[in-house]
Amino acid sequence: MPLSNEYIKYLEDTIERIIAGVPALQKEYPKFKSDWKFDNEFDFLYGCIIGQVLGSSLTAFKMMHDRDAEADEILIIGEVVESYFPIIRDEIRNNV
Repeated sequence: MPLSNEYIKYLEDTIERIIAGVPALQKEYPKFKSDWKFDNEFDFLYGCIIGQVLGSSLTAFKMMHDRDAEADEILIIGEVVESYFPIIRDEIRNNV
């Protein structure tokens, strides 16, 4: 089932807002380094941001459609999110 244009727009706007917040997130994560025991800041931030994007995406879908996304919809959401991976990586690298 194709995703609605309204949802795709919301998803893209949400991803862009999360990306815009990367510099602020990068300032906060070193405070957690001793608690979370991570060695590679880039990998940690990248994983956290991707997790935030995917979690927000699925939550938004449920709120907008009053149901969980089906498998084919999750794949499409994943493709949209994946298209932003290079931008997210570049944003992290530019602010490390």
